[in-house]
Amino acid sequence: MNFYIVSLLDAMAERNIDLFCNLNFVKSAVFFSDLQELSIRLKTVADYYFNFFKRLEILPDEVTKEEYIGHYDNLYIKGHEPTVTQILQKVNQTQPFYNDILPIHLRYTDTINMHLVVGIARPDDRRNGYLHAIDLCMPKNLIRNVSSNVLYVKDIFDSYSNNQKQTVKDFIESKGYNYSHFQRDCKLCFGDAFYSFRLKKNMMDAVGDIIFTDLSLKEIAFKNNFLDYANMYKAFVRHKVSVTLIPRLANL
Repeated sequence: MNFYIVSLLDAMAERNIDLFCNLNFVKSAVFFSDLQELSIRLKTVADYYFNFFKRLEILPDEVTKEEYIGHYDNLYIKGHEPTVTQILQKVNQTQPFYNDILPIHLRYTDTINMHLVVGIARPDDRRNGYLHAIDLCMPKNLIRNVSSNVLYVKDIFDSYSNNQKQTVKDFIESKGYNYSHFQRDCKLCFGDAFYSFRLKKNMMDAVGDIIFTDLSLKEIAFKNNFLDYANMYKAFVRHKVSVTLIPRLANL
């Protein structure tokens, strides 16, 4: 695991928690003060992603997940868990609309772990509110730097399209790089070969669309560079992931 993967997960977490807070059922649950419903749905998504990333071997076995759920007093943060303290400090720095949902996204480190935190807060007033946060705890000794010499593979990864008439090998060599050396650099940057990581990235993007949009599975397959739904389905099965078990929150 390296900082590129961490930054990828961090960006995905920020995007997804914003999408979650803008779903129709969230607005309805907020209106009716059904905070338990929000927590159940948020936990469903967090648990799914955690298990999904483990299946894809994006997250090592040593990475753990903690949850913090409950009502809080904004003015009382001493004695809270460090993650809760970090969250409440961030909430206090904002000027939220009371009784509205505030997406939580932050990253911090302690002596042992890097923490990637997402969640929701519902401030009732300046002192009180409700919090549900998920803390992904990644041991710092597992996270490696990525040499600047291999970062070029990110640009190639982003620029290469499935519609390219050239193969990846020809595309790489047309850029002046040795293909075998490029694949070694992909392993250093992505922790995986080019094609393997590209498939995993397509799957990650597809999962986001399945959860947060009302697009059909066929539309999602085409959007995320699969030949068709059957091709996407096989890709998930290959990694022992069921497409049909992915929560579809946009349809609630």
